[in-house]
Amino acid sequence: MRAGNSGSLSEDQLGSDSKPSTDDVSNLEAIGKASRSNGSALEKGEIFDLLKNSRRRSIIQYLRTHDGYAELNDVAEHIAADENDITVRELSSNQRKRVYIGLYQCHLPKMDTMGVVEYDKNRGTIELQDSVSQLLVYMDSVDEDEREEQAPDRDRLAPAIAAAVVGVVGLGTLGIGALATVPAAGWTLLCVAGIVAILGVQYVD
Repeated sequence: MRAGNSGSLSEDQLGSDSKPSTDDVSNLEAIGKASRSNGSALEKGEIFDLLKNSRRRSIIQYLRTHDGYAELNDVAEHIAADENDITVRELSSNQRKRVYIGLYQCHLPKMDTMGVVEYDKNRGTIELQDSVSQLLVYMDSVDEDEREEQAPDRDRLAPAIAAAVVGVVGLGTLGIGALATVPAAGWTLLCVAGIVAILGVQYVD
């Protein structure tokens, strides 16, 4: 385990809210059990149980974008900000603490016991383990499905832009209303903007 600054809150900081989180009671079963070794095989039921909770998925995603290693405080702040749809700086102490307690008492001990992460409670550090690869197969599959669902919307956007440009230019050509006063250079710029927008929709990932 790599050395790191303490990322743990004290018991006084946890306050009266330090009782076990109720967002996933099944997590309590893992507390106190010996952790599996790195790379241990997981049953399909265990994989789905780990992935059914959005906070556990968020922990894995955060670690993946930070070289597989992070401190608990940073992960808790990231998840709290995401759940409240605000920035980390805008978080209140209660918003931070609620997420921190859930991760500290339930989710991370469970993930550590299953061998998915190595969680050092004293240092407040978290590190991905090889066993997480068994979860990533399912997580990446879900991400791919979401991208495929978004693709049709993007495909329909390009024809819509083209139709709008053709419609406006057509009305201008017929001299209808205020469009009759638009100079030729204006129509050229509109057509160029339409083409750029269509290309952007087609090629931007």
